[in-house]
Amino acid sequence: MRHGSTTLLALVPALALASTQEAGAPLEELSSGTAAMPEVRVSGDVRLLAGVDTGFQPRRADGLSEHVVDGWGRASLVTDVKLSPTLRAVVEGRAFWRGGAEKGFERAKSSFEPYLGEAFLDVYTKWVDVRVGQQTLAFGANTFFAPSDLLNPRDLRQGFVVLEPDDLKLPVFAARAIATVGPLTVTGVWAPFFAPNRYDVFGQDMAALQPPLGVAVPLSVKPSVEDWLQPRLLETERPGLPGDLGLRVTGDVGRVKLGGSWVWANEKLPQVTIDPELDALWRAQQRGEPADTALLLSLQERVRSGESLVTGRYARQHVVAAEASTLVGPAQLDVDVGFSPSRTFYGDRLRPLRKPAATWVVGVSQAEESELFYSVTYTGLAVPRVGEQELLFLLEPGTARGREHTAFLHLLVGDVRYSLLGGRLEVGLRGAFEPIQRSFLVAPRVEWRVDERVHLGLAAEVYGGPSYSPFGYFGRNDQVLASLRVML
Repeated sequence: MRHGSTTLLALVPALALASTQEAGAPLEELSSGTAAMPEVRVSGDVRLLAGVDTGFQPRRADGLSEHVVDGWGRASLVTDVKLSPTLRAVVEGRAFWRGGAEKGFERAKSSFEPYLGEAFLDVYTKWVDVRVGQQTLAFGANTFFAPSDLLNPRDLRQGFVVLEPDDLKLPVFAARAIATVGPLTVTGVWAPFFAPNRYDVFGQDMAALQPPLGVAVPLSVKPSVEDWLQPRLLETERPGLPGDLGLRVTGDVGRVKLGGSWVWANEKLPQVTIDPELDALWRAQQRGEPADTALLLSLQERVRSGESLVTGRYARQHVVAAEASTLVGPAQLDVDVGFSPSRTFYGDRLRPLRKPAATWVVGVSQAEESELFYSVTYTGLAVPRVGEQELLFLLEPGTARGREHTAFLHLLVGDVRYSLLGGRLEVGLRGAFEPIQRSFLVAPRVEWRVDERVHLGLAAEVYGGPSYSPFGYFGRNDQVLASLRVML
């Protein structure tokens, strides 16, 4: 039996076809069994979230004010058609909407974004299973942190509390083939069309530009249009063919599933380069210093000649990785190790740096049905050849400067949940801790299941740490949140 991605079933478990497979079984198992009439399943859900900050900071003049109230919504509607034992089609529509306002309900804004979710055709044959269309791909053992899991862009516009790892992965158009070669399962993927991460540059609580940077927003627009501008604001060029390529081979050795993968892909965030003269002018203005006349004349001449002073291009990177998974009692143990010879980082002056990087991930999660669920993941990153005057943005404290060194990041992420009252009440705690700069995120939450289709939730989100640490950078966003989920 061939095994493929279970991502769609994780998102919409109602899609499992009870007449041909158990809930949660791999998609490719739909190819087994006797011929039957076409079957259609329609499912979906709507999730609403409202957040209120624990402190109302006043409006800032630099365009980086925080929202003190926020609202988000996500909706999904899926049609799953099993045409025959060898043919299956899925079409999913998604929508994302949000609104927010600053203190005193100033600069209120909202947006609505419908888009295509997973939409693919599956063809199952004796030798190979093929999927073509919008899809979510899975490389590596770990659900989200695997170093070779780079083929899907991520949605980075929302917080940590109510989203699952698969919610952050956006479907991408690709052709995927899975074949069994002796004891091995071989997966090949080609994603010909580029799709970037979705992120905010400014004006949102999870935006890339935060107050600690001391960089003002370089344009002035009305709140009603600023979010629509952001997807193109930092880029000047997008990649074309050959697109992204991936190859994964897995096999069982006793009780351990081993595998290896190779990915050659475009990075999903632009590599932004600002001309040194323009950067010097901006920083002088931020310090309140008069502009240097010679510098201004030089920039004017270069602009007249058509020279580009800001570029935003998407670099490519190779990643090779190894993975292993096994059951240890009631828990599943996952291990991933990866290496990239060249990857984009940013220095403390926001200049891109290309460095080799090694990543390792160890995860332990509950694998049996239980009232208690837990998941703990440790991720490590090593970046060698960091120069004596270089400092990796958000990854290193200022004390690291002064000698050539290897930069390290250690990250511990945990999720613990416990069900009470026959599963109707669930209490949980999510958290993340980065020990080098001692930055952290803590997110307690509680959920009440009104019935199988309606869930109500209450949560909090607290950030801490130095201003240039991974979680301290977003330290202004402490908030209390209420949620509603309705499954159709």
